[in-house]
Formats: sequence, C-alpha cells, structure tokens
Amino acid sequence: MVSNRYDIDDEIYITDLLTNEDIPSFVKYLNNPIIEANSITIPYPYTTKDGEDFIQKIKSDSLNLTHIFTIRLRANDELIGECGLHRSIGNERRTEIGYWLGEPYWHRGLMSKAVNKAIEIIKIEWKNLVRIEAKIFPWNKASMRVAEKCGFVLEGVLRKHAYKNGQDIDEHLYALIIA
Repeated sequence: MVSNRYDIDDEIYITDLLTNEDIPSFVKYLNNPIIEANSITIPYPYTTKDGEDFIQKIKSDSLNLTHIFTIRLRANDELIGECGLHRSIGNERRTEIGYWLGEPYWHRGLMSKAVNKAIEIIKIEWKNLVRIEAKIFPWNKASMRVAEKCGFVLEGVLRKHAYKNGQDIDEHLYALIIA
C-alpha cells in the first residue's frame, strides 16, 4: 500500500498508513482510562480485537467519509497517536475531528502540530470542506487547548448531547471555518 508521509518536526510525522502492525501500539497507548474517559468511541480496556475491528471499519469505508492520520515517531515509526476526520453523510461540507495521543507524549505541543498538519492536508483533499467541528467533554481541558491553538472557536455547549456509561453528558462544540 502506498502511503503519504508528512513531516512535522524532528520528533514526529503523520501518515495515512494504518495496518494491523499498528495494533500493538493501539493496545499499548489506548489501554488508558483517561483516554477512554475523554472519548465516546474508545473502549477500556482496549484489546487486540478492538484494534482489529477499528482497522477493518476504516478499510471498509467505501464512501470515503473518514480520513485517519496516524502520528508516528521519526526515530522508529512507532504509532503514538491519531487524528481522524469524519465527513457527514448528509453534508460533505462539514467534518468532525477527533484525536488522541499516548500519555508519554502529552504536554509537549505535539498534538496541536499534528492537528494543524492534518487540517492543512484535508483542506486540499476535501475541496468542498467549509467547517470542521470538535465535540469535547467539559473536563477535557487539554483537548480544548489543542482545538484553540489550532484556530477553533468555542461556539457553545451541547447540553446532554452524548450518552456514555449510563449518563447524558454535555459537549463543548468547537468549530473551525475554512474560508
């Protein structure tokens, strides 16, 4: 499979390559209750089967609605995070972004660099794109900072918008307008 590599800095790059060889990294970094608490879709504990199912889901996206960028170390190509964009079926001018990074790499500015690069690329690939949304739980201040550093603006709070672990949870809606 041919993939594209986009260098970010001396430590990391992003690529659109995602293979079963990445599953051990998914299990290593996503087996984290903090990451699960901040996500609507990542389970805890995270198993090899979860990684296999995720990769199969991405590969079976026949409508080309999802674009996944893996975040990798330049030193050894290890996957340490991901930034994914998912277009709306009803409105290809809008996409939702989600991202995660392995805990050993937190608080170093890496995620905002990766998100900025992913947005730069997706604006070229999805020419009709006008709006990118990020829905963030109220307690996930680090993700809010990433969104703000990447130019997203808080548009409001979606009250009781997500259902997780038997609870209705508010989500902060951030948006970046591509003009």
